[in-house]
Amino acid sequence: MNTDRISKRARLLSALATALLLVIPAGAALIMATGGFDVESLRAAYGVQVTPDVLATGPTLIWFAVEVVKLAVLLWVIWCARAWLLACAGGRVFSGQTARRIQQIGIGLIGLAVAHVLGHTIAVLALTWGNPAGERALTISFGSTELFLLLAAGLVTLFGWIQAEAAQLDAENKGFV
Repeated sequence: MNTDRISKRARLLSALATALLLVIPAGAALIMATGGFDVESLRAAYGVQVTPDVLATGPTLIWFAVEVVKLAVLLWVIWCARAWLLACAGGRVFSGQTARRIQQIGIGLIGLAVAHVLGHTIAVLALTWGNPAGERALTISFGSTELFLLLAAGLVTLFGWIQAEAAQLDAENKGFV
């Protein structure tokens, strides 16, 4: 196994993950601080045709909470990926810790897919709550993004189980030497 090449690439990718952990929240805060969203952009983003021209505080806070939860899950997945990459950069490719990190990434991707589906539903309900009766909407969105997240979660989780087996075999092999 070429540990130098693995270590070098893992270090580079961990630096990218660290940058993402800084840039994503800063970008989100900048968008919120500069009023980078309005009723029209929310209508377009959620596919809602009719919403009040001015959103009340309650629906806006619900939409914000949904987006914060989705962002928090995404950042947690990136954090777990960063920790896994740092372990690999340190030469701990076949350890129980790295296997657990990979499994956590898979769980996080499942959580992100669920957050997308439920978050969209909750946000649309909140955005249309101020509409007159009969014009409120309750939608469930399940598309290619959610399918990709679930597929990636399954693959990453499977890889984590494989890594756990490899770590166990590596420990057994070291015990024989």
